[in-house]
Amino acid sequence: MVSFDLTANDVPATTATIASRPGAVFASAGALYMSVPHFRNRSPRGWYSFYSSHAEISDLHKFTIGAEPAQTAYRGSGVVPGRVLNQFSMDEWYGYLRIATTKGRAPSPQAESMVSILATTPSGNLVRVGAIEHIAPSEDIRSVRFDGDRGYVVTFKKTDPLFVLDLYHPAKPKILGELKIPGFSTYMHRIDRNHLLSIGFDADDKGSFAYFDGVILQLFDVSEPTNPRLIHKEVIGTRGSSSAATSDHLAFNYFDDRKLLAIPMTICEGGDDGRYGGDMTFSGLLVYDVSVKDGFHRRGGVNHGKDGATCGRWWTQSGSVVRRSIFMDELVFSVATDRMLVQNLEQLGRDVADIALR
Repeated sequence: MVSFDLTANDVPATTATIASRPGAVFASAGALYMSVPHFRNRSPRGWYSFYSSHAEISDLHKFTIGAEPAQTAYRGSGVVPGRVLNQFSMDEWYGYLRIATTKGRAPSPQAESMVSILATTPSGNLVRVGAIEHIAPSEDIRSVRFDGDRGYVVTFKKTDPLFVLDLYHPAKPKILGELKIPGFSTYMHRIDRNHLLSIGFDADDKGSFAYFDGVILQLFDVSEPTNPRLIHKEVIGTRGSSSAATSDHLAFNYFDDRKLLAIPMTICEGGDDGRYGGDMTFSGLLVYDVSVKDGFHRRGGVNHGKDGATCGRWWTQSGSVVRRSIFMDELVFSVATDRMLVQNLEQLGRDVADIALR
């Protein structure tokens, strides 16, 4: 890792080096963590004796960071069972690292998830001081969010269990509540202490399994952590519909000051019973008013046309022509790879500007 001062050309860069493959990265104000997965069947040099019963583990590496390049340094390492989903699976609170991992993959009965809490010892080791084990056997993690002394984990096999976690005592974390509903969230966004806004996929329950279906927006009330509730749900399209925001949180644009949500969408209709819908009815950016009281109200959309858009993406490859959006005053900017469209929020459907990007 290289750290340098952008304002001082005469200050040498600081480097901190370890030998490792790359992994998911999370940074707090004072530390940067990297989680690197390892699989026993791909390890030619033996395995971890203290995790001999686990087929997959993750090395964790900690670096200190700060306002000055000289503060950058390798701090230490540790190991946890399983693998992380993404950077949202890690978090730091009062110096403790919290990390959510999964072993195996759904629908294997050996699949399960866990949340580990690690402390940094004076010698630099990351030591596991607390854990919640055996979360949702036969399912795997689809999204994670940490918020102070709480954590939220969504797993999936055929229903969407939302787990609310109590992480106040690092040595004694526990599950407070669980909500089972169809579908699953791939990204959760905190809109206040008691409410979560999420995007993901609906599900069609077939008994022993479930098909993923259209894209869903959901609002959860977690004011009573022992009794989380789904208070609003918006289904967009059928199986085959997709959005860049389901796989890239940077495409998810919630503007809290105006309670507005913008998400890229390719809407496909006609999907049913595991079949992808082939009738594309929209490709562009959707804008919603979001209210804890009233739920989701579709204000309108910025249509980019069907060129380059496709129906039938698998959920892990979900995407859309539009990749990003910006709210600015009374305007919304809808950014695709080939052009940017600008429209007034009070007159969606009419372009103010059409700017070619290539």
